[in-house]
Amino acid sequence: MSEHGPSGLCEACLEKEYEAFQHKCVHELMERNREWRELYKIDSWPRWDFNHNSGELVFSENSKAKVISEVAIAGAVSNGTWEWTWGNPKMPSRDRTLLLPVREFGDEKEWTKLTTLFLTNDEYLGWELTAIAAHILEAQGVYRCPDSDCSGDFQYLVVLNTRFVQ
Repeated sequence: MSEHGPSGLCEACLEKEYEAFQHKCVHELMERNREWRELYKIDSWPRWDFNHNSGELVFSENSKAKVISEVAIAGAVSNGTWEWTWGNPKMPSRDRTLLLPVREFGDEKEWTKLTTLFLTNDEYLGWELTAIAAHILEAQGVYRCPDSDCSGDFQYLVVLNTRFVQ
């Protein structure tokens, strides 16, 4: 017989509830990203730069900024492991604070993927977790960028707002 948590749901029911929610969030993110990329012509800019300290993702052409997005790092993948920003002391404090509602939501729902600092990564986990973060934070979209010169190391950014540079 399955153990029931404080919510009264068994582990299998919690897993089903989580899977349905994350599936909805991933599809929602696909649409948000499509709209964000089209509106700001994200794929047309030949260069991007990310400033950890300012939380700005800048898309440029011919050394001129064209689009600036305010972003927060949801998490990072390194050596096959996902790490949430909310618990990483090396991440900017602004980002850690912005991501705390994701952990709190996970606590409320008893979903361990949102409350466990380190998770074994697969090719979809970063997108899945960042889609949930984007939903909770009502982000415009998500952008994934390399985190190092190591293949497979990425940072997943939630796009909070974006503007064209005049």
